[in-house]
Amino acid sequence: RPPIHPENDKNSNRKNLGARRSISGARFENKRAGGVVKPAKSRSLCDDYQLENYDSGKVIVATGRLPVRVDWEKKTLTFAEGGVNRALRTLKGVELVGYVDGPINARGWIKDKLRKLSWHPVFLSREVRDVFYEDFSNNLLYSVFHYMPLPMKRTETVQDGFACYESANRSVTDAILEIWRPGDVVWVHDYHLLLLPKLLRKVKPRMRIGYFLHIPFPSSEIYRTLPVRSQLLNGVLGADLIGFQIHEYARHFESACVRVLGVHANDGRITRGNDNSRIMTCPIGIDPDRFIKALNTPKVKDIVEQLEIDYKGRKVLLGFDRFDHIKGIPHKLYAMERFLEEHPEWIGKVVMLQIASAWSKKAPKSDEYKDLVRQTHEIVGRINGRFGTLSSMPIHYLQKSVSFEELVALYRVADALVISSTRDGMNLVAHEYVTCQTEKHGILILSEFTGAAKSLGAGSLQVNPWNVQSFGNTLRYALEMSPAERERLHKYAYRYVQEHTTKHWATTFLSKLRGLSVTHVEKKYLGSPQRLSINAVATQFRMARHRVIITGFTGTLTPHGTQHKKNLQRAPSSQGKLRRITEKMKRNIYRIAQDPNTTVIVVSNATRDQLMENFGNSDVWLAAENGFFLRKGRDDPHWHYMYDSIDLSWKARVRKVFQYFTDRTPQTFICEHDTTCSWHYHDAQRGFADKQANDLMIHLRGGILSNTSTEIQDTSAVIQIRPVGLSKGASMHKIWNHYDKIAKNRSKDSKNPSPKNSSDYQLGRVDFLMCVGSFTKLDDDVFDFVNNHSRRRKSSQTHSTSQWLPKSKRSQKTKGGVPGLSARSVTAPFVSTEELNLKEHFDSTRDNKANRTSTNGESSPNSESTISSPRPDVSQGSIGSRISSLSNDGSPTNLSDVSLKVVRLATKEALMPGIM
Repeated sequence: RPPIHPENDKNSNRKNLGARRSISGARFENKRAGGVVKPAKSRSLCDDYQLENYDSGKVIVATGRLPVRVDWEKKTLTFAEGGVNRALRTLKGVELVGYVDGPINARGWIKDKLRKLSWHPVFLSREVRDVFYEDFSNNLLYSVFHYMPLPMKRTETVQDGFACYESANRSVTDAILEIWRPGDVVWVHDYHLLLLPKLLRKVKPRMRIGYFLHIPFPSSEIYRTLPVRSQLLNGVLGADLIGFQIHEYARHFESACVRVLGVHANDGRITRGNDNSRIMTCPIGIDPDRFIKALNTPKVKDIVEQLEIDYKGRKVLLGFDRFDHIKGIPHKLYAMERFLEEHPEWIGKVVMLQIASAWSKKAPKSDEYKDLVRQTHEIVGRINGRFGTLSSMPIHYLQKSVSFEELVALYRVADALVISSTRDGMNLVAHEYVTCQTEKHGILILSEFTGAAKSLGAGSLQVNPWNVQSFGNTLRYALEMSPAERERLHKYAYRYVQEHTTKHWATTFLSKLRGLSVTHVEKKYLGSPQRLSINAVATQFRMARHRVIITGFTGTLTPHGTQHKKNLQRAPSSQGKLRRITEKMKRNIYRIAQDPNTTVIVVSNATRDQLMENFGNSDVWLAAENGFFLRKGRDDPHWHYMYDSIDLSWKARVRKVFQYFTDRTPQTFICEHDTTCSWHYHDAQRGFADKQANDLMIHLRGGILSNTSTEIQDTSAVIQIRPVGLSKGASMHKIWNHYDKIAKNRSKDSKNPSPKNSSDYQLGRVDFLMCVGSFTKLDDDVFDFVNNHSRRRKSSQTHSTSQWLPKSKRSQKTKGGVPGLSARSVTAPFVSTEELNLKEHFDSTRDNKANRTSTNGESSPNSESTISSPRPDVSQGSIGSRISSLSNDGSPTNLSDVSLKVVRLATKEALMPGIM
């Protein structure tokens, strides 16, 4: 990749811009003193969280509130409990930034104590604090994100609350900027800081930012009720990488971005112009060692012993929840009541121990909280009154917090854990319970609406909290389950918890964040790509003995920009013109392919008929429909299938959906090939067509293609559906592997070795490879294929490189009149010094071309000059001077002109007698 411009130094010398990124993605800073490039000052993670082969800056973790509680009178700090708080505390070697509640006179000692932990507190005014944290975040956003409709009375105060929310996010931004240094990574957490990524991006465009949402993200139908929906989404999209607990939440986020902002979302990437944000699923875990060690402490053992005495002879169903509406505490109580009604034999033999704690000091004052308390107390009183005895009660309800030691002891004693949340991001209580049940093998009863149900589903019993009858039956099934079945379920859940820990979650996300090759804003700072060296191409082409040229078709050999000038459906007669090369281009391609030591392969998503119309009477190898069909020149008129079997049962359903959107979107049409189906909307009105395309993508992903082996690409205003694995790169692998066997067999059988079957050639040793094409992102693997083969041998002088070229640079004239390439990526033989050893090459039918030229008497079979064309006039000078005259004489405007003129001149230099 071209070097990255140093920040705020636009006029610096490009020679001193710095080295490539290391494998970790660490950035390099241009030290102006003496122009010496030195790596930015970095601080690695602790050994427990050190990523292998990574040399990165420090990690700055931003959270809505630091996981600490302040006692102002005693001047002490205690760690806050809770799944997310414990996860953030266990991140070692990071610096935490977040809001801390404290009076003005206590902020000094709070800051001093937290600085020892590398924590940086953010203090807010009382007005901003109450509205930002308690009202707008924990009340409004928390409710909507958990599928609770926005009350109409709240709409009047949303804008005022959002102003305080934005002010708090700006305060956290300022705190981060004070400690951030080039090379550092910022990791933003949860719904309190949805605006933070964009605020940081405005100040530091090249900052590496990640964002992780711990709670669910609702469906777009729910999310769109928020009055500030666009501002929040734009804030999150300032991050390079956005993480969610499960795939469902990620899909909802993509859908909301598409419907609200009108952006493109495809293949885990959200695109807004030149900006890209990656989406990933990364479920959080716990630190199992902490709970395992706690089980062996004397204090926990004493509590366990006392609990076993108190509940002797009875099964214990444990419920441990934060007290709010989404935890479904009334739901599990109703299920317990139904269970005792239908199975009275269990009365006195089972007890449900429900612990509910308020999650904030403001919560008990809210009307919603009071209503929930009243409802819960009524249910508990009714159940205990109906099924209780003088010696036991079926429900033990505690509305208070418990210590960590008491919680671990309860996990150890309980026969089953009941989680009945109506919505929950993950619920790490399930992971903690599984960790503490290594001996008893307790049953995990999970609501299907929790994120944990997607991770621990195979090791648990899942319930619908609203189906009281089924919920009650599940309670009975869990209590009567055999020990073998309990052990089987626990074994799976325990293995998952041990593997997917907090460490695994952190390292997975951070390695993905650091490993992003080019972030969505860094593209603006990329230097101009290296220009294709015509002299180098001609030199290497002349020196090579066995040459391969891989090229695209549409937009590469056909004139760029004319493909979509007319509507193919409304003007069928123009369809052939859009995929037809010029006569001059055709002559050049035919002459190059005629050389027995040169193979030209045209790989395209065009149909067989379209390629045959242009190259049917030539020696060009044609790979139609992304390489599914192969034709080896005119000596082998048959089309070969490069894939044994392929599932195309989805095409009929896709066509119906495409037709539905075509009928409702003017100037759109369907293009169906043997293996692909495409919907073209480049001629339609852009704003409306983009919205229709986004809706179409959502319908395809979440509907008819959800369980099919297909992939979707949306590029150049065309949505194409094709089978998974049917890419140009994968097809090139099959082409080479298939014909390598034939080449070896023909070499063994031949009595008179020729250049096509000599020992030097039989292994497919190619010393010149040129790959050029305007391919889509899904087909970039063709360049990976070329580069991977180029690394196999380093003894000769075959060269390869891959370059990224922004769309704005395509067809752009550069200095000296040579135009820029019109392709995303280029692999050309002129940069590094590596020999390209391809194990797969040509079929022996190519020998016929050499024999044919020998029969015509224009050159001998062993001659290097085999093209039967008149000898050119060499009085014009060397190839370099002729290329210069070419550059100054009406520079071409697209790759189709550049590539063929380059290769045509190189061919004359390399193949014509007298020019060598």
